[in-house]
Amino acid sequence: MQLARVADERLHKALEKLSKEPLPLKTAFKLKGIIKTVKEEHEKYESVRLEALRKHGSKDADGNVQIDEATGNVKFEKEGLMAFAEEINELVKLEIDVPTINVDDLGNNIQITTEDLEALEGVIV
Repeated sequence: MQLARVADERLHKALEKLSKEPLPLKTAFKLKGIIKTVKEEHEKYESVRLEALRKHGSKDADGNVQIDEATGNVKFEKEGLMAFAEEINELVKLEIDVPTINVDDLGNNIQITTEDLEALEGVIV
């Protein structure tokens, strides 16, 4: 699975929703492992993303990253924005190992939307 999928908030919401469904014990155990892996990879991604923001964002006189008060986003000069975008685009292409669950292992009692199923693509096979 590409890191971009782990950075997608829809995946996290769908996993949380699925974790509240009545699943067979073995499947629930596998799901806990998947959730743990996704959270750990997301934390690593966020850490590196924040480092890149600090590295490429516009700095004030004290060397602190400037934040746009209206949006809360980091300010960039053109070159910094391009460098940040290039690094992030390369980062999100990384393939990471995330365990999967077979759709047959979910049982017959779960309620899941098509939107959630789409967000879980690559986790449920």
